[in-house]
Amino acid sequence: MDRDRGVLDLLAALGRQGVVEADGGVPETAPDSRKAFLAMAGFEVVPTRTVPQKDPDARERVDALWHEEADRMGLFDGDGEFLLLGSRSPESRTGGWHRMRDTIGARLPSRVAAATGNQEFVAASLDGRSMCAVSVEEYDDWIITHSFEATE
Repeated sequence: MDRDRGVLDLLAALGRQGVVEADGGVPETAPDSRKAFLAMAGFEVVPTRTVPQKDPDARERVDALWHEEADRMGLFDGDGEFLLLGSRSPESRTGGWHRMRDTIGARLPSRVAAATGNQEFVAASLDGRSMCAVSVEEYDDWIITHSFEATE
């Protein structure tokens, strides 16, 4: 399947930030992208961690807390691979999962934001069991974690 320009541009921008597309494609174990999006943006979502936007070190704190939660959730495999939802909205042209590898290993939220122009993103483990996301709310940045059940 040919990729459209939006997907290619997204992957190129991420690559410049050290987040490269990994071989192997998206595994069948990937969570449903709509369910993952709702686990980040649904009405009843409760953040795992919050960072006040007025905090002068907010970006650094979001990066650090996100990595703590991603590690706790087992988001990355042994090669630093994970799934990244291509857009905030699964209906967008760059929606859907992409299998990625983080070549740097630090400050992933800031680097994804630099590539996409959006601080919000959803990442999941290759086995589809866990998710760690960033959402920007009115006064706080939220780090959201979610475990997917086999029936979800």
